[in-house]
Parts: sequence; structure tokens; C-alpha cells
Amino acid sequence: RTGDALRAFHTAIRSSPVNTKNQAMKEQAQGTMLKVLTSFKSSEIEQAVNSLDRNGIDLLMKYIYKGFEKPTENSSAILLQWHEKVCVWCPLGS
Repeated sequence: RTGDALRAFHTAIRSSPVNTKNQAMKEQAQGTMLKVLTSFKSSEIEQAVNSLDRNGIDLLMKYIYKGFEKPTENSSAILLQWHEKVCVWCPLGS
């Protein structure tokens, strides 16, 4: 809400419900992450990707692909930018 996209990004990654079987919780986390990812300016994406470790990159890639499954207005174009930056970081795949 304060415009600090990078802090929101890290908070969303850290609080990701990866070990839960609660589908509603996972969908809520996906929606939150999609809002966070689409709030970034193109010039800020690389910094965010570079701030993650390997596990964070893997989780981010999962969120990117989930975002492609349920696109919102203009989300696919933004997610493609994120995907491009992740692929530069780990070209052999996540």
C-alpha cells in the first residue's frame, strides 16, 4: 500500500503457503503475488529477481506459471517480463 514493491515482494515470497494443502490459502497467496508482481515497474524487475536465492527463484517461477493459468488484464505481458529476467538468472531452468 505504501508503494514499496520490493518489500511487498519479499513478504509475499516469505509468507508463501508452500507446505499447506489448503487450496483456498494457496489461491489467496497466488492472487496477492500476482498483485505484487504487476505493481512493479519494468525497470525494477531485475533487481527483485536478483535479490532472491535459488529457492526463491523456484517459488517465483511457480507463481509466474500459475499467473499464466489465470490471467488478468495485462498480467500476461508483465509476467513475461518476470519470466525473461528469471530465465537470465537460471538459463537451464528453475
